[in-house]
Amino acid sequence: MNKKISKSVTGLLAASLVISGVSWTESSASAASPFSDVKPGWAEKHITKLALQGILKGGSDGTFSPTKPVTRQEAVIIALRFMGVEQEVNKTEALVFPTVLVIKEDYKPYIKLALKKKILLIGEETDLAEKETGKEWGSSPATREWMTRLLVRAIGKDAEAELAKAQNTSFGDDASIGAGLKGYVNVAVSSGLVSGINGKFEPAQPVSREMASTLFSRAEDKISAPYSGQVVGSLMAVSANKLTLRHPDGIVKEYTLSPTASIYGYKSEQTGTISDLLLYSNVTLISKSDGTVGYAEQTSESANVKNYEGTLTLVTEAENKLTVLIGSDYKKFDYDGQNLPAFKDINGQALTLANLPLNVPVKFSVETTATGADGKIISLTVNQSVTNKSGTGTVAVWNASDLTSLQVKDAAGVVDTYPVSATATLKYNNANLALDQLVVGDAITYEVKNGSVTSIVVTKKVQPPITGELTLVDKVGNTIQYRVDGKLGAKDMATNVVVKIEGLTDVSLDDLVKGDNVSLKLNDSDKVSEITVTNRSLNSMNGVTVSNYLAADNVLIVTDPAKKNEPIPLVINDSTRFDLNGKKITRKEAEQYITKGKKINVRFNSSSAATISIVSQYSGTVLEHNVTAKTIKLDLGSNSIVTLPYPTYGMFVEIYGQNSTSYLDIKVGDKITAVMDYVTQEQVIQVQLEKTVQFDYTPADLANNKLRVKRTDTGATDEWYVSGATPIILQDENGAATSLNALNQSNVAMINVTFKGKTPIKAKAVSATFGKVASVNAGASSIDLVLSSGSTITKSFATAPIVTKDNVTLGSLSSIKADDRVEIRVDENDRTIIQIIPAATKTVYHTDTLLNKLTVYKVNLNESNNVYTLTPQTYIHQGTRTMSLSELKKEDSIVVYILRGKVLEIVK
Repeated sequence: MNKKISKSVTGLLAASLVISGVSWTESSASAASPFSDVKPGWAEKHITKLALQGILKGGSDGTFSPTKPVTRQEAVIIALRFMGVEQEVNKTEALVFPTVLVIKEDYKPYIKLALKKKILLIGEETDLAEKETGKEWGSSPATREWMTRLLVRAIGKDAEAELAKAQNTSFGDDASIGAGLKGYVNVAVSSGLVSGINGKFEPAQPVSREMASTLFSRAEDKISAPYSGQVVGSLMAVSANKLTLRHPDGIVKEYTLSPTASIYGYKSEQTGTISDLLLYSNVTLISKSDGTVGYAEQTSESANVKNYEGTLTLVTEAENKLTVLIGSDYKKFDYDGQNLPAFKDINGQALTLANLPLNVPVKFSVETTATGADGKIISLTVNQSVTNKSGTGTVAVWNASDLTSLQVKDAAGVVDTYPVSATATLKYNNANLALDQLVVGDAITYEVKNGSVTSIVVTKKVQPPITGELTLVDKVGNTIQYRVDGKLGAKDMATNVVVKIEGLTDVSLDDLVKGDNVSLKLNDSDKVSEITVTNRSLNSMNGVTVSNYLAADNVLIVTDPAKKNEPIPLVINDSTRFDLNGKKITRKEAEQYITKGKKINVRFNSSSAATISIVSQYSGTVLEHNVTAKTIKLDLGSNSIVTLPYPTYGMFVEIYGQNSTSYLDIKVGDKITAVMDYVTQEQVIQVQLEKTVQFDYTPADLANNKLRVKRTDTGATDEWYVSGATPIILQDENGAATSLNALNQSNVAMINVTFKGKTPIKAKAVSATFGKVASVNAGASSIDLVLSSGSTITKSFATAPIVTKDNVTLGSLSSIKADDRVEIRVDENDRTIIQIIPAATKTVYHTDTLLNKLTVYKVNLNESNNVYTLTPQTYIHQGTRTMSLSELKKEDSIVVYILRGKVLEIVK
């Protein structure tokens, strides 16, 4: 070979061989790691990082050989690249080394530079080579203690190691560490660069490629070295495949994220998604050879921002400054005139610098510098609407003493918030009302001028219920009389007035008794449309025994064990109600059950029977379960408590979702129905536990009148006839009666089904709100969501919501970050659930608009589902532009948000 040519390629060849004997280049394998032989684990992050930085590369065959030992001469090249000085290698310089130091010719220029940089000392390495007779110094494996010294010198801590050389290390094999190397081990440990292996250091163990990657990666924050393709900055914006950074010099630049990028949250060693990067935190980006970002890591724990509230008083465009009154101080804040902050009003409407109103309350965020000083404004929200509009809706939140927050829900369920002008007018039926006469639930039309509500017209007034004591029901005059705080009042009743009494069905006006505590609901005509008995002044006797029934004399005689079984006569009159297990029956139907020895429940006033209940079962809440005495104490409601025995061998217990049950499954607080032995009525033979379960809603089978749901645990579909032997009560999300057809046409995401044992008795719709988080106010317990329509809504929470992600409960609202996709709903216990939906970066392979299916490339061979069936509700978009499925093309990079098997959003 021509010597001149050989000499010129020497350094290049060594640099490309760095560790193996084949040419190592960057791989384009589409996996979390770019290498097929690197598995998820402790080294994956560091291998990916150093490969993209060009410090420790992979092979042209897409492998990395993570367990292969690193030789000393290879380790030197890694260290020089790590220090950012590889370009100083002089490949034409004449090189002479002691003969004992056997080094491959290609590596000699690098060893020479290492000696100049004093990360190697010729005397140390010559001594080492002389001790290792029969071995080549350069091709021998780098041991843990030798590599530790090289690394500590590379980060400039040789002097510290010299000071620590007399100290023993904390490792169990301290005696095995070379005396001249202990100082370096001590410094490496204190710097967090190395740790032991089961309490030992294992100084002579060869360093593998994956170990070397981890060591040098963790040391990068100890030096300041430029790496090709690497940038750092504050994360200003995130979209589906774009990251925007503000660099330390103030320049703002947008970067494209590779579909196969490795993304890491703060101090995380597990690959994540773009949603794991905290907005306004410090990040490091490393580009691939095609210019796209292949590695992104959050390097600061929190956002580099401060949040302020105040009154915007001045905009000085010539100086790029905003003046805000905070407390009693006027403060000036800079903004970037080339990259303006995000300005919006309280409803999420984007604002320009020109239409920012003055003398309005604002919330804004500013970047913080490394010293903690205020930087430039990055976002500002005007705490009121900056619009002129008219609208209709229902009052969702209103407090007349605080005119800053009227919340109105429109027909689509979107809530807008407006301040109300102190001079705003309120009218109802052409009459002027005071603002404190507006109540939650009122249907209104309203006018907004300059962001404030100036006029409100109530189109449908919510009438607060009347609570009091019933004195008279006049069925002829169709009126009802009552007393509230001792004062007599009266109201007309609606023609179809509804009566509700807890524990009773088929009730009517005849079942009302003087002295009942009632709540009267009024309709738009100010007539009583619903009467609910909240408490009864009647006396109760449960489980009394029929001694005699004198039908002709209208007398029922019972005995009560609680009253020494003395006969108690009760008069039956035309207003006496008879029922069987809560269902109203006629007196004639009841007489077959009112026979001597039978047990019944009686409610009475003085000596007149108001209600006679033939009971073969009791429904209530368990107050006490004595497994020793074999008794259950139940609260039946309306101040009625009963203690029921059950056999010594137990009883049959029926619970939905459980096949193996016993009496031990009944706990205090459970709602149950206890079925009595029909012959003696003395013991409980069966318990049906009332349990509410949340399911995914599946469109109902209208043709067969069937409710259909999908189990969230197994994905299996269950269905029941709505009008079967036990009819299922259907309710919308507000508890109002509804139908299967109405459920199919509504925004029902899930449904809460209440079971009595294993029989469904009620199904209540649960709607869900899906959107992108615009901002989180943990202090006010609220979040702002951007919906697919582009509008922004505010969700406020009276009690702390439960925040989950990937089936893990995260805790508080502070766990949620801007740009997270979330679903908000209630669970089966009416607790608010906020579910963070992880983002999945995919590449389009095929779309089928006929079947509405999307096929994506598999990320790995083990991926089982790469075909998605879309629904009409799937939101497909690029930026703010809504797209159709046909607009997605092969090789398009997309981000997919999937929940419970349904694709909710696709971002191109």
